[in-house]
Amino acid sequence: MVLLNKTFKIMNENNKNKQAYFVGGGLGSLAGALYLIEDAGFKGENIHIIEALPILGGSNDGSGTKQDGFVCRGGRMLNEETYENLWELLSRIPSLNVPHISVKDEVLAFDHANPTHANARLINKVGKILDVHSMGFDNRDRLRLLKLMRMDEKELENRTIKEWFDDHFFTTNFWYMWQTTFAFQKWSSLLELKRYMNRMIREFSRIETLAGVTRTPYNQYESIILPIKKHLEQFNIDYLLRCTVTDLDFIPGDAITVSAIRYTAAEGNSGSFVLKKGDLCMVTNGCITDNANLGNYHTPARYLPNEPVSGVLWSNISRKKPGLGNPAPFFGKPDETKWYSFTATFKDNKMLKLIEDFSNNKPGSGALMSFVDSSWLMSIVVSAQPHFAAQLEDTTILWGYGLYPDKIGDYIKKPMIDCTGEEILTELIHHLHFEAYETEIKDTVINVIPVMMPYVDALFQPRAKSDRPLVVPKGSTNLAFHSQFVEIADDMVFTEEYSVRAAKIAVYTLLGIDRKVIPVTPHNKNLAVLLKAVYTAFR
Repeated sequence: MVLLNKTFKIMNENNKNKQAYFVGGGLGSLAGALYLIEDAGFKGENIHIIEALPILGGSNDGSGTKQDGFVCRGGRMLNEETYENLWELLSRIPSLNVPHISVKDEVLAFDHANPTHANARLINKVGKILDVHSMGFDNRDRLRLLKLMRMDEKELENRTIKEWFDDHFFTTNFWYMWQTTFAFQKWSSLLELKRYMNRMIREFSRIETLAGVTRTPYNQYESIILPIKKHLEQFNIDYLLRCTVTDLDFIPGDAITVSAIRYTAAEGNSGSFVLKKGDLCMVTNGCITDNANLGNYHTPARYLPNEPVSGVLWSNISRKKPGLGNPAPFFGKPDETKWYSFTATFKDNKMLKLIEDFSNNKPGSGALMSFVDSSWLMSIVVSAQPHFAAQLEDTTILWGYGLYPDKIGDYIKKPMIDCTGEEILTELIHHLHFEAYETEIKDTVINVIPVMMPYVDALFQPRAKSDRPLVVPKGSTNLAFHSQFVEIADDMVFTEEYSVRAAKIAVYTLLGIDRKVIPVTPHNKNLAVLLKAVYTAFR
């Protein structure tokens, strides 16, 4: 212990005057800031988090008011067994709501008291809850899945899921459940599907109930981001909001050394941060909620497929140095990467009570309900109420999304992308066959807020492994990436775990910290887990 304390004091002395700049204000940057302070001895005032939006949190969001309604652009599935570094991070953060416990303990206690067991996972066009005990595979589906699990990743580069499986696979209960749980498309990356199958092999055996979903007491912004931000406030971190980083300058030569960070402030003023020797630059090189736009009950959200801010920055710097990846496969086809979500706020529990009676799931216990015959492939989630701290006792919310927003609706004869919040609610009411209560339900609406996200599925696009840079690129002396668009062996994107793991790798690698990043748990090599998966595949 004496040696460890001495080592930390030396590190603290070496790092106390260094500056660290985080581009992007999401979970990865907040986690990285904490690691710099607690594990590297940085001063909080020497840590700068630069964010284009007026609020921190990145894609872990949740906002609104009791008067105008609430909104989450999306929700990231948490998992107790596989999010190793996220739980370690949250074990360091004090709960804002329960004295003397960590956020980790608060979340897991809430989840264990409110277990998930979906009774209405898939619903057909006549309103029948489907029996999903069987995955619906034929022998060819099983063989292709088995072969995929054993394939070398180099052989899967730039290949799509639909190139691998026959048409039958895309009619199985498994595909509908897996697709809507994780937001895969037929044209998504086959390589990424393989990683998911290996990383989430435990979920293969419980995909029909989603029993592996870990719930937070409130939305992820209030349950995860706010406590971290509050904890960091005591260290006087420098937050620069409404400030967009546009480019990085590099010192000439073979090494990758950032010399300046160029930015544009909200007022339109341009400037730069000059990095001295030893200073660090950690970049969110891609953001899935870039160019998101919100509508309301009477107005559709706008589709804004112009170049995303994070993609422009990544493109600018990748042209300057080798090994910084290639954003083109991810941000070049917004029509393949977009989907439309919505959050409905009601001034009583009429809608939620009807759903509870239909599904036999109380709010917070049922996870996704997906309408397999919906042309939009619409799904909804009814979380435990309240889902926002500011919700009044008689206010309820539900969240949903459509994976095919360009398709014409089954009841509203227009593409989802062109629909107002009211029209989306109408479509949902008809899929649930609640037509007899339509007027009564709509009389209780405070708002239905649709959200268009052109790049939310960008991280699943077919790619070569080299298209995603390493967290710390080869030859880098002070640059690292932490996002869903970096390459981390064996792990899967679209998770909080990925951002936190990347941030920890970035800090420990750049500073030479002799501490272990918790490795990916090899559940895919656990015999008991594998036997359950095999049994499930043959049901």
